[in-house]
Amino acid sequence: MSSPEAPLIVRNCSRIELPVFTDGRGSLSFVEGDRQVPFPIARVFYMYGIPAGSRRGAHGHREVSLALFAVAGSVDVLLEDATQRQTVTLSRPQHGLVIGPWVWHELENFAAGTVCLALASGVYDERDYIRDHAEFRREVAARQ
Repeated sequence: MSSPEAPLIVRNCSRIELPVFTDGRGSLSFVEGDRQVPFPIARVFYMYGIPAGSRRGAHGHREVSLALFAVAGSVDVLLEDATQRQTVTLSRPQHGLVIGPWVWHELENFAAGTVCLALASGVYDERDYIRDHAEFRREVAARQ
């Protein structure tokens, strides 16, 4: 697993940290497209109620970028660019992960009660998804 400070070795991925404002009422963080995330936000979705042992993701995108945050709980995110592979743990709501196009990603080891927020640069389009890992590796190799 990668700590929040460990460098990312997978191409087209980066860490982001959202601003945090804390007072006697609690903490607040925010995110704005083209500011805290490096793209306009076209779609927002979140995963929750994930049964123990379940995996999510297991695909890559041809054009869409994602920003992921574990706004509650924690989740491990496996990243692969067809050359490098790395697992990053998201466990603080202000720490996020930007996953660009041509990166295979899988989410696993969801802690009980985890809520994972995803911000996407594009609307849902099934043609953007590569759901077969071997096909993903072939397409990435063809691009190089």
